[in-house]
Parts: sequence; C-alpha cells; structure tokens
Amino acid sequence: MKWLLRLPTGRILTGLVLAFGLSLGAQAADPPPAAKPTVESLAKELSELKKSHDDSNTKHSDNSSLGHAKGDSAWMLTSAAMVNIMLPGLALFYGGMVRRKNVLATMMQSMAALSVVGLYWVVCGYSLAFGPSVPWISIPGFEGGVVGWSWDLFFLKGIKADQALPAANISIYAHMVFQGMFAIITPALISGALAERIRFWPFCIFSILWVTFVYCPLAHMVWAFDWFYAVPVDLDKGLGGSAVGILGKMGALDFAGGTVVHIAAGAAALACILVLRNRNGYPQQPIHPNSMVLTLVGAGLLWFGWFGFNGGSATSSGTLATSAFVATQVAAAAAGLSWIVIEWLLKGKPTALGLASGIVAGLVAVTPASGFVNVAGAVSIGIISGAICYYAVSLKSVLGYDDSLDAFGVHGVGGFVGAILTGVFCFTSVNSLGADGFFAFKYRNDRVTEILGELGAAVTGVTDEARIEGLTKLIETRQGAADTAATNLDEAKAKLDEETKKEKPVEATVEALKKTRETAYMAKLKADGELGTVKELQSMLEARIKLAKDDKTPLTQLVIQTKAAVFAGVLAFVVSFGLAHLVQAMTLGNFTTDAESEMAGLDETEHGETGFDFGPSLNSVVGATTPTPRSANYPPTRKPKHFTLTVQGPDEKSLHDTWSKLCQATTEPNPDMKKIYPYVTTISGNRFRFRDGEPNQMKDALERALKPGLNGSITKVVVEA
Repeated sequence: MKWLLRLPTGRILTGLVLAFGLSLGAQAADPPPAAKPTVESLAKELSELKKSHDDSNTKHSDNSSLGHAKGDSAWMLTSAAMVNIMLPGLALFYGGMVRRKNVLATMMQSMAALSVVGLYWVVCGYSLAFGPSVPWISIPGFEGGVVGWSWDLFFLKGIKADQALPAANISIYAHMVFQGMFAIITPALISGALAERIRFWPFCIFSILWVTFVYCPLAHMVWAFDWFYAVPVDLDKGLGGSAVGILGKMGALDFAGGTVVHIAAGAAALACILVLRNRNGYPQQPIHPNSMVLTLVGAGLLWFGWFGFNGGSATSSGTLATSAFVATQVAAAAAGLSWIVIEWLLKGKPTALGLASGIVAGLVAVTPASGFVNVAGAVSIGIISGAICYYAVSLKSVLGYDDSLDAFGVHGVGGFVGAILTGVFCFTSVNSLGADGFFAFKYRNDRVTEILGELGAAVTGVTDEARIEGLTKLIETRQGAADTAATNLDEAKAKLDEETKKEKPVEATVEALKKTRETAYMAKLKADGELGTVKELQSMLEARIKLAKDDKTPLTQLVIQTKAAVFAGVLAFVVSFGLAHLVQAMTLGNFTTDAESEMAGLDETEHGETGFDFGPSLNSVVGATTPTPRSANYPPTRKPKHFTLTVQGPDEKSLHDTWSKLCQATTEPNPDMKKIYPYVTTISGNRFRFRDGEPNQMKDALERALKPGLNGSITKVVVEA
C-alpha cells in the first residue's frame, strides 16, 4: 500500500486511514446470528406452516385482497423502468468519453447486457441470487448462505404471476424484474475500465461467467432472505423475516447495491485491468473524449434512473422511498460540486467531465446508505466521496494502469467509501430495520444530556435504568397536564362555537372567547411538548440500555461495514482475476483486440458499422456521397488501408509544435492540412499514422503543410506500410 502515500490527499486520506484503524481496533461484537434452519427439528410444524404459507399465497393471488399493494407493485415496476433507462444513460456516458472510432462499440458493451444478462437472469440468475441457501458455511465472523437455488425459480416455472413475495407488498415477478436490472447494469459498469481494447463476444462470455460466480453469490450474501424456504429461519418472524446470506446475517447495511454492485464492479474492473493490456500508446499519448455533450446527457439519464435504483430498493412507495429519493438527489449534487471545486482550485478550471464524474461518484457512494441516512448524512457522503474519488482517479496517471473510463476510481472507490460511511451516518430513526452509526450514538448522548439538563431534579437516578424508573411518575404528571390542556381547549372551542351560532352574537364576547381559545391552544402545545420531551428521553434511555446489553458501541456498525466491504472487494477481485485469465485462454488471447484493429477502431472491426464518425474517412470506406451513417446491413465495400508517414529531419518538439499550430481553427485553413487531417489517426514521435487515403498524395500534402513552419529542416518523408 506504499503507493497510497504518493497521493496528494492530505488531511482527507489521513482522516480516512485513522477512521479505518479505529474501527478495526474497536471491541465491537457482531449481532447474534439467527439459528441455522433445521427442518428435522421442526418436522411437527412443517405441514401446518406449509398449509399456512399456501393459504397466504392463495389470498394474495386475489388482487382485491392486496389493497395498497397495487401501489407498491406499480412503484416497483416504475423503478425497474427507471433503472432500465440507466443502460442507455451509461452507454452515452461512456460513449462520450472514448474516441469517435470506438463510440458504437463502447455503447454496445453496455446495451447488449440488456439481452445477454437480462435473459440469463430470468433463466437461472434470480434463483442463484435469491433461492434458498445451498452451501451454508460457518467460520469465525462469517456464517450463512453463499449462493441460492430453487427449481421453482428456474424460468420462474413454479411461480404464479400474482404470487406475493412473503413479508412484502409486491409480487415475486415485480421483485425479479427490479433485481434483474441491477444484475444487468453491473457487468456493463466493468466495461468502462476496458473500453477501446476489448472484443465484443469475449466480453459477453465474461459477463455471463461474472454474473454467475461473482454477482449472484454477492447478491445472495447481502440481500437474500428466507422468502422461498419451506420453514422460516425464525418462526416468530415468519417467511421473509430473516436474512440468510453471510453478510446480511452479519448485519451489513447495503440499501441499494454499494457492496453488491459498485464495489464488486470496481474490484472486477481493477482485476481485468491487471490481466489485460493497456491501450496502444497509453499513457505516453493523450487520449481525449470525443463528445462531452454525450457524457453529460448520459450523466443526466443516470441521475434520473438512480432515483429508481435507490428509491425502488425500499420495495414500497412510502416514506422510506421518499427518504432514499431525497438522499440520492442531495448526495449527487454535493459530490458534483465537490469535484469541480477541487478541479477549480488545482487546475484553474472546472470541466464538464469533472462535473459528470463527480455526480456519478456521489450517486455511487450514497447507494448503500440512501435508505439509512438523513439529509445531512447524504450531503456529507456526497462531499467526501467527490473529493476522494477525484484523487482516486488521479492514481492511474501516477501508477500507469489503464482504467479507460475510471470505472475503478469512481465505482470501486466510491462504492467502498459509501459502504464505510454508511456505518458512520446511519440512523435507526430513518429506517428501523437499519442500525445506529457513529453520529447516531453521538446525537442520542448529546440529546439525553440536553434533556436531563432541562428537567433537572425532576429526573432522579444515576444509571439509565434508575432514571427510567423515576420517569414513570413524571410521565403520569405530564400526561395529566396534557389531558387537562386538551379538555380546556375543547371547552374553549365549544363556547366559541355556541356564541357564534347565536342569532346576534356579542362581538366583545366572541373576541374574548377567541383569546381564551388561543390561550388554551398554546397551553396544549406546551403541555404536549413537555410530555413529548419526557417520552423522548425515556425512549433514548431504553435504546442505550438495549445497545449496551448487545455490546454495541459507536464504532460497531463501522466495523461491520468495513468487514463487508473488504470481503466483497477481495472476493470480486480474486474471482474476476481468474475469470479474465479464463476468458483470455478460452478465446486464444482474443479478449483484447489486436493492435491493428484497435488502430482502425472497434466500431468497424467488431461491428462493421460506425457511430458518429461522419467525416471523409467514412465516405471513402462505404462509397457514400453524403455524410450519413450506414445501416447494419450495408457491408463495407473494401477494408481501409493503413500506412505510416515518417518525417525525417526535424526534432520531435519542433515537429509537434508545427503540427499543433496547423490544427488550430482559422478562417483560412491550410489546403494541404484539409486534405490530410481527416485521415490521420495517431502521431507518435515523428511517425504519422494514416487510415485510408492515397499514400503518395498524403506524403506530398504532409510535407507541403509542415515545411513552412520547420524552416526547411525536413530531409525526407518516408511511406511505411
């Protein structure tokens, strides 16, 4: 980890390292695991429970009995559609950041996941992720299921279209579709790290293998409950009430995929980067995006779709979905601002790429936390993740690894930061099914101290238990005062109504009664507030007692989140590293394309089409007379010729300076420059690589264009194949 010291992160990185150190050193106990399901010990109750479960499904199959579940299912399907639109959003986001000769190929790697992974998910992916646990492991610190399986979920052949998900207000079909969108977009994220150098079909093979051996097991470990068990893990909670995966049983919080989606995709991206080669010329030659317009439009679609990504994970259209929706909005805004402010301070100018990257970093980081944190926590996560991801992205220029579109720097690092910070900012007051993080403990303790100071001697006792006993009488007294105030308000309202209903009410009397009613109203507010304060203190004291009995500390959830994030990252990295080697071997080294095809561009070599390249080179390939894109059924009439022109004589700096001046926009461009510019693909030293064009004509035009700026230092221009 010595390379971390090279980053200019300053206080941010130092603080993060210290926080990790404290969390790992804390003596915090994991929540006691639920008992392992043993059918034998429950044999007497099996038939009765099975009958009850079948009766429940029969009841839910009647749409009229579902009540407001119709609204929840509609919200889930709407959310699934919003996540679906993230795929074209991601395609545009990535497509704008590559060179124009690779736009279509890059977008295909994202969009094809809708077909490749989408079909696989329906066939068996959903069963692997959410079926009953098949292997059950029990090692110190980790106990639970690793992956699931049920033949009823294979093609969903054993599931009725209106069958409800146990303990949820939605159908199994709706749950399957929504979760399938997560499985589809995750391997598409990985493609961003490998853009411009991987072949299409090998990546499709990798995607299927990766979803099978990385995504589905992680989804099961984090999100699987005993929905499809014959007997509940916990009879009191019933079916769907107990987590069965390793990380879920540990108590890890991942509301919408920080661990399962982003840490996994980021770790896989890094593994593939290390297995596969860099792009030709990287990092010596700068590689510029082709269209920030596409990238910003893609970022906007991702932001829109992310509301379904996070809000839909509430599985209902209620308050929790709204809370997740708001957290998503403010975190993205805060991270985008954080990123461009750092750019502004360090580089002097904010960039569109920086804004888009910051927005996505904030969305990634808030994903695991969105249903567990308040607005202030979401803003904090956004600001921190924007800053850390900015520095993480700068790593690739320091270390020289080729993360083409920053999939590891944004998704891997952002997901890890978000998972960790969830343990810092989570509140059970936001989601009772979550946990209390560092600031929840701090807030509770500060509030208890504040209330005790307000009540003074009215609360006796030193320990929390003794204080709760002493509060009983105080609550009774204040309850009586609140009831009296309510009665007085009712009487004041009744007298005012009686007076105003008279045929000729006395104005002075009406005014006096209005003042009496107002006084009674204010007295009721005060009494209710005082009673509420005492009950709040009682609730907080009871929570502190329970947490103390469970050996929970302010750092407990931070430790759990750290363990889960590291576990997921290591698992995804190791398995992905092996899968990348396997696919490379299976395809005889063709996971990455050859240098010649990369030079020509993956749009043509992989798909025989072009994206937004409407320049002369397209016309020369397809014989078109107008700059229009050709259709998929219009094959090229011939392969473009590739050749190199080597300029001998001038030094490289003078040559590059002259070329740069020729590339500047002018009212009267150099006529020779107009001839050669559409055909030049790359420049390395004194070598100009051309794609198509007549070599001798290009040689003469290049020499004429360069000669005035080089003061006759060109000795010869050589044509090479």
